[in-house]
Amino acid sequence: MKISSLNFKNNLRGNAVLSIIHGKEMILKNEVKDFLTKEFADQGFDETIIFEANESDGLLSAIQNNLGGDLFGSQLIIKVVHSEGRFPKDLSEILEKIDLDNMSNIKIIIDSISESISSNTKWIKNNKELVQIIECTKLKPLDEKKWLRDKLNFLDKTNADKVAKHLFELNSSNLVAHRNDIETLKILHSAEIDSVSLENSISSSIHAPYELEDCLLNFNEKRSIKVLRQIKQNDPNSLALVIWVLDKLISTSLMAKKSASPKKYLENAKMWNSKISLYLSFIRKMESSLSSLSKDIFEIEKTFKGIKRLDAWKEVERLIIKICAS
Repeated sequence: MKISSLNFKNNLRGNAVLSIIHGKEMILKNEVKDFLTKEFADQGFDETIIFEANESDGLLSAIQNNLGGDLFGSQLIIKVVHSEGRFPKDLSEILEKIDLDNMSNIKIIIDSISESISSNTKWIKNNKELVQIIECTKLKPLDEKKWLRDKLNFLDKTNADKVAKHLFELNSSNLVAHRNDIETLKILHSAEIDSVSLENSISSSIHAPYELEDCLLNFNEKRSIKVLRQIKQNDPNSLALVIWVLDKLISTSLMAKKSASPKKYLENAKMWNSKISLYLSFIRKMESSLSSLSKDIFEIEKTFKGIKRLDAWKEVERLIIKICAS
């Protein structure tokens, strides 16, 4: 059964043993994978094994060795990652061999980059009652607007419609940017900014901290401090947003650095090309300092939450100077 990523929660099959999540919209795929993993965990599936799509022999062995569980009733989630090229023939052959009817203690999640999965494929056709296919392909404009409105459910309907329209016009077809902007708005909303102020501050409140990010990527200390002080003056309650942007800059850089290909990691995150070159330059220059900066952000968060008795704004300023002086 094929299911749209927009309404998958209401259409998932409780008896499905194999879930195929396909497409190139990583935000949608992550939403589905996170939801399924939690659902299966709630059902008692407490162990997870991950295979690359070309590790078909290992996959078959894992299934055979775990069929029926053990004396302790182990329940297993097997995740298969297909991240490049055509759907592997060897993997299809393995899926044809296994008997999903006898896998009550195993759930399989296949994360495939394929834009389409045919329901007429032999192993799907033979197990159509036990297989669900969740499509995470590029959203049409109307669907994208619906996705935005659903994500803005922390606002009242009138404001959600206005904000969704605004965000759509800012970054049409870029769900990563939408997600980041929505997280920003959640922080503003949690600070109890009233509806009118929230609507009026969308552009300025979202883009001022991102201007700070650009200044830091360019190691422009003078401009970074000026932007920080402007943000504080315009909205003293926006410190959480500033910390979030700094954490995003450092954590994204750290994750990209640890990946096999930093550039590919940033591309998969759907970052703008102009930002990718800045991030790569930032990572090269800050390579030995990123772990330390990550700890600094953690300490600033503790200060912001009142765990440490320091001036969090001043601690942020010190961190900015530390980055720009590197």
